[in-house]
Amino acid sequence: MSLKHAILGFLSFAPLTGYNLKKAFDRSVQHFWPANQSQIYRTLAELTEEGLVEKEVIEREERLDMKVYTISEAGRAELHAWLSTPLPEQDDREPFLIQVYFGGQLSDGELLNVMRQRLRSTQERLAVYEAVFQSVQKTPSQIDDPRAVFLSVLTLEAGYVNNKSIAAWLASAIERIERKDYSIHIGNS
Repeated sequence: MSLKHAILGFLSFAPLTGYNLKKAFDRSVQHFWPANQSQIYRTLAELTEEGLVEKEVIEREERLDMKVYTISEAGRAELHAWLSTPLPEQDDREPFLIQVYFGGQLSDGELLNVMRQRLRSTQERLAVYEAVFQSVQKTPSQIDDPRAVFLSVLTLEAGYVNNKSIAAWLASAIERIERKDYSIHIGNS
């Protein structure tokens, strides 16, 4: 996914300033696609140059002019084409699994330290997902389409389910290393 398409997606809901786009990212997709302010502004400039968004400058006294971005018809076509095209399979690189794979070179204490830290960070991410979900439940959506809201929350569900699974795997691995139980457990075994 590119930042370009995420921005077009947000602008398909409503015209936004760069500042409000950053807030939209932080309130919704930060758990799988974070973006910083400078990336957003740089991409907005590119999208404007490509004719995929239109910029309206609203002059304000005593404050900087406000720039409001709206998706153009060409932008809607680009977003639709991207959304309807299956993405190529991603290269699933996971540095942590390389650490585990070669972890036999560490003492149990060193390996357990690395694994416990990973479990803590995974549990912290789960807490963030739960907080975002609670926020979604309490705050009315700015999106009027219930189907679109459902699909946006599905992304949160995917992150939660994946991280819950990783946390369970880590807890099991830590427990087995502590017991020195080196039997293999795949699937239902």
